[in-house]
Amino acid sequence: MHGLGGNLGWAVAPVFMAGLASLAGWHVAGLGAALVAATVFTTLWLRRRTLIDQEDQGAIAHAQHGQSTAPAHPFAFLSSSAVWLSFAFFLVTTIAFGILQNYGPSILGHVYGVSHVVSNGGLTAYLLGSAGGMIIGGFLAERGDRLVATALGFAALMSVILASGAMPQLALWPLMAAMGFGVGMAGPGRDLLVRRAATSRFGRSSFGRVYGFVYSGLDTGQALSPVLFGPLLDAGHFRPALFAVAVLQASGLFFALHVGSRVQSPASLAAAATQNS
Repeated sequence: MHGLGGNLGWAVAPVFMAGLASLAGWHVAGLGAALVAATVFTTLWLRRRTLIDQEDQGAIAHAQHGQSTAPAHPFAFLSSSAVWLSFAFFLVTTIAFGILQNYGPSILGHVYGVSHVVSNGGLTAYLLGSAGGMIIGGFLAERGDRLVATALGFAALMSVILASGAMPQLALWPLMAAMGFGVGMAGPGRDLLVRRAATSRFGRSSFGRVYGFVYSGLDTGQALSPVLFGPLLDAGHFRPALFAVAVLQASGLFFALHVGSRVQSPASLAAAATQNS
């Protein structure tokens, strides 16, 4: 649900901003965006008590009382290869998303000669497809790294097909939606992989530190994407940018598999505990 809300927000934001700007100017659109953020902040502040997980608080307190050894160093998680692989996964997949988010309409317009309306509709189809994939992926997330790899492999294949430039214009929206579906389906499984990477060595109390570090790959990827690919598009290389999306998604596939090989699923941990007892 968290990921679904994010994807729907990505899809609605351009319509919201463009609609306000066309009706009342960009100043009002900017104010509207600020009011959305202020509303969210106010709601979270007033309802902050509902965000407290009593079960988690109790488990952490019990663990702290029961510890007989000194706690691990706050930055000990940086020695984990699974954490670094998770960061790299977020980095490359977000660079790929950044290409589509920033330049997708322009790329589709130049490669297929479609109007801005059609090319922007392709980006919307991608975002809505991603939201749908995330719903399905949430029910299949326990399948772990293989589901993530399969979904990203499917998305990379859709990107290669688009980059070929050989598809009819009518296929653009379905292909973009299919690519988004693959990326979205990988989302919940990806988050569970990060959770396992956080807890496999450092326990539940490390959630905040590991999530903060790993998810900073999102912001880093968003920042790097325009710097890396803006010059490429300025030079008129639009199809290579789509191939780059496929390569980056395929890289995420391999990172996900490597993370999965370094952390254990709850089922395997339970089986190991049974054997040891």
